[in-house]
Amino acid sequence: MNTQPLDFFFSFRSPYSYLAGPRAFALPERYDVDLTFRGVIPMAMRGQSVPREKGLHTLRDVAREARRLGMPFGPVHDPLGDGAIRCLLVSEHAIDVGREREFVLTASRGIWAEAVDVASDDGLRAVCERAGLEWAACAAALEDPALRARVDANTAALADLGHWGVPVFVFAGELFWGQDRIEDLEATLRDAGLDLPT
Repeated sequence: MNTQPLDFFFSFRSPYSYLAGPRAFALPERYDVDLTFRGVIPMAMRGQSVPREKGLHTLRDVAREARRLGMPFGPVHDPLGDGAIRCLLVSEHAIDVGREREFVLTASRGIWAEAVDVASDDGLRAVCERAGLEWAACAAALEDPALRARVDANTAALADLGHWGVPVFVFAGELFWGQDRIEDLEATLRDAGLDLPT
């Protein structure tokens, strides 16, 4: 069996990405896939507006979905701006040291369930250390242009797919958009014979 690539496009400002995270990172435990985390700049920072009514609906919908999934939701601290960028840069560093799962899940839970201000050094440092990362290296990542180039490349790759929202999974050229499409993705992985023995 050959391990197949699976891309996971994610935004720290997307509550649906937060809901998808634990199940996304668990996929390689159940299927013969190589999951690549691809953090992208939030829509609102790419010039795409979200109507206030849609934002309010999203929060209600996510709260309902979080209860269904047994995940905490609220209090929230919107990371729009510096918070989102700082998390994206640290996530690229976390990839390099093999701790992207720990950081992404810890940071997104901090944002969406604990009202952590990741735009502040105190807030981000707490998240980094809980994820098993050294703060000095994370602080250095915030100033690393190579890591910012990787974030920009991920964001451009999502646009190149003709897409804008997250979470998005890409497997064998097929896109699965939304945390509610993970079951469809899993069915496709099973059909491809990628189930791992239990």
